[in-house]
Amino acid sequence: MIPSNKRILHFIESEGVYGAERVILNLSQQLIAQGEYIPVVGCIVSSPNAKSALYDAAIKLNIEAIKIPIANSRLIVDLYRASKQLTDEKISLIHSHGYKPSVFGYLLKKITKIPVIATCHLWFEPSKGPLKMRVMIALEKFFYRWFPKIVAVSEPIKQILLESKLPPDNVELIRNGVDTPEKKLTSEEKFALRNALGLAPDDYCILNSARLNRQKAQWVLIKAAKLIQQQGHNVKILIVGEGPLHQELTELIHLEQVEDYVKLLGFRNDIDQLLGITDLFALPSIDEGMPMSLLEAAAASTPIIATAVGDIGKLIQHESTGLIIPLESPEALATAVIKLKEDELLAQKLAASCHEAMIKNYSSRAMCLAYLPIYSALIP
Repeated sequence: MIPSNKRILHFIESEGVYGAERVILNLSQQLIAQGEYIPVVGCIVSSPNAKSALYDAAIKLNIEAIKIPIANSRLIVDLYRASKQLTDEKISLIHSHGYKPSVFGYLLKKITKIPVIATCHLWFEPSKGPLKMRVMIALEKFFYRWFPKIVAVSEPIKQILLESKLPPDNVELIRNGVDTPEKKLTSEEKFALRNALGLAPDDYCILNSARLNRQKAQWVLIKAAKLIQQQGHNVKILIVGEGPLHQELTELIHLEQVEDYVKLLGFRNDIDQLLGITDLFALPSIDEGMPMSLLEAAAASTPIIATAVGDIGKLIQHESTGLIIPLESPEALATAVIKLKEDELLAQKLAASCHEAMIKNYSSRAMCLAYLPIYSALIP
């Protein structure tokens, strides 16, 4: 039986099950299998009855999960209530994911004396974005000075943390990890899913899975769809995710007249199944760490086109494990899509090489083993 003082809270404010959330789920499953620590997924919500896709996903995977109500309008009261909740849950370590959980995590540490560490999944420049976000990021960077460990998921993020004058011994690089899907869809399941999505048997399917924001640059896909369509290629693009640019991207799809070629699917919890019907995964981001969606595409042996931002270039090497395109270039993306569509052998070769590299360097087990020494140093 695992001692009650070895309960790790993965603390996050979540709007869906995206990259950071899937890291938490993968890491939690590995921790359960490893057997020394009990992971608890802690979802910041606005009220006790608020819905949380991450909470639901964790429960479905038999991972312990709790909702932690903290609203900005009653921050002081809710933080004290949260501190009592964490004490009652016998949490022994707060592992924050994101700028708001890191700020709240530090304040909860001051109240409860529960140690806190953080993982930086993506770093947004403080000069951009809403004022509240910039304030929280500034506080996050300030409070990090008293964190015993801050984990970066990519080399560029680690470098930014070091340039922020954080103690070098407190900053560590741990790469995200995924696992190969346990089972593949049958032909009947593929047909049913493609049919449900309105895909014809001969449609060449491109998937993008990411939050709808500036960093992910889905507008490049939409403009590329127009160029591909003009060249007579039968391609359909599925964009999975929600975010602040949903309406703007919807309007761009209408403006480019590609409603028949690009679908915004919203949030979905069946990415593994969507990868099973996908011919190509495309990620034209302008800012990344090491995106989980990219690793999942590699794990599913799906050919990949991406930009070389963050640590993507460590996995996707041009014409070796995928195709690399310049930033914000619909023309380059369209050319790359057509190249892989017309050369199936090349696409399969790139996907196989990428899958092999992913297994070697980005497994969930390797990620978990890298976190264990950090946990053991803070939990007696």
